[in-house]
Amino acid sequence: MSGDSIRELLRVQPFLPFEVPMSSGDVYQVPHPEQAMLTGATLYVWYPQDPGDYVARCSLLHITGVEYAEKRAEKKGAK
Repeated sequence: MSGDSIRELLRVQPFLPFEVPMSSGDVYQVPHPEQAMLTGATLYVWYPQDPGDYVARCSLLHITGVEYAEKRAEKKGAK
C-alpha cells in the first residue's frame, strides 16, 4: 500500500473511519484522523482508550489494503 493512498484517506472531508488489514491477519481501526500518523514507510495508529495509550506500528509493506469501516459493517449485516 502506498503512503499517498493512506494520506488521502486521512485527509478526506468529512473523514470516514477505515480499517487497515495487515499481512499477519491483524486489523487496525482508524476511527479518527488525529489518531493516525504516517511517517516514511510506517503508519502509526494511536488507541488512547486502551491502558497505556497503545500505539500500533504498521509497516506499509505489510498493509494488504484498506476498507471503510461502514462498508465492512454492511457486508457483515448482509450475511
